[in-house]
Amino acid sequence: MKKTASVAFALCFILFSLSAVHKTFANAAQPGIWNAGGTVFTMLYPEDSAAFNKVQMQREQVYIQLYKGYAVVKGVYLFRNTTGEHLSFKMGYPVNGIYAGGAGLLNEVRIDSLSRFKIKSNDEWMPVLDEEINNYEDEILYPSGDNWKVWQMDFLPNESKTVTVYFLVSTNNSSVHRGYNVESRSAFIYLLESGSVWFQPIEKGNFYVQLNDGLKLKDVKGISGGFGFRFNKDRLVFAGEKINFSPKPHDNLVITLPDIKNSFSFEAIIPDAENLFSKMDEFSASSLDALTYEEVPLNDPYDVDGSIGSFIPILLTLLVIALPVIIVLIIIFFIVRYLKNLKRK
Repeated sequence: MKKTASVAFALCFILFSLSAVHKTFANAAQPGIWNAGGTVFTMLYPEDSAAFNKVQMQREQVYIQLYKGYAVVKGVYLFRNTTGEHLSFKMGYPVNGIYAGGAGLLNEVRIDSLSRFKIKSNDEWMPVLDEEINNYEDEILYPSGDNWKVWQMDFLPNESKTVTVYFLVSTNNSSVHRGYNVESRSAFIYLLESGSVWFQPIEKGNFYVQLNDGLKLKDVKGISGGFGFRFNKDRLVFAGEKINFSPKPHDNLVITLPDIKNSFSFEAIIPDAENLFSKMDEFSASSLDALTYEEVPLNDPYDVDGSIGSFIPILLTLLVIALPVIIVLIIIFFIVRYLKNLKRK
């Protein structure tokens, strides 16, 4: 009876230890998309926080053309000064740094490839300065180096202005993590949640995503829900919208595509920027709303396929931590056996 109780106790102890280890390591693998291409749309310079919630983004129209390894982006934003004050402040796009947002699902965006950035306000091209900001106190954005594209904006009382931005961004070398499953992907993230600094709500957002460079619908591994995306098969365009929303992490636009070979060079694409922007202007000026769109099955961009390799880290970890317990139990077993043999003698 005592022997049975001892064995049961030992087994319970082992199971408890393994359960504790499993729980610890279940939280060690942060799910989400890492090292994705994209941008953080904070816009307001930290020193001008007094202007927060005074300027409303009434409407945003975002055009994204996806290529193999990179994306071309054009954003058209209608801003309105909601006050009777004259507002003068700097807007800015962070260029370098790490954005770690996405609430339960981490979206780590390494903003190190924002290229050929340019902006105009009411059809007037704005001078853009490169500025280093080391005192940015955002808990989820960690800039570094010459990391902001900054320009001056002025609003008369109750004035509205249209701001248009263009840039290229690399989408290569990303990965999707779900538990211990990891897949290499190309990924693009448009971080809407950082638009929460504006006077709320954003009245309307239209989002158009076109596949280029031979990309097909089957190549889209996942795309965010919440936009009501529909697809036009002739022009390979997704169209979606949001109405009267205050951006939260679940509003971010995430698109995942197949992994691109390591031989891809984003730097080789940059000299062709103006030609790509011209193609973007043709795309955005076309009658996108007049196209016929249909429902297509869309997968979760955070989904990954399980593989035997994903369990290796768990097995090794359990083995390393459980090994001392097993050794102690073996030693106890032989000590007990030795003592019993002594008694018999």
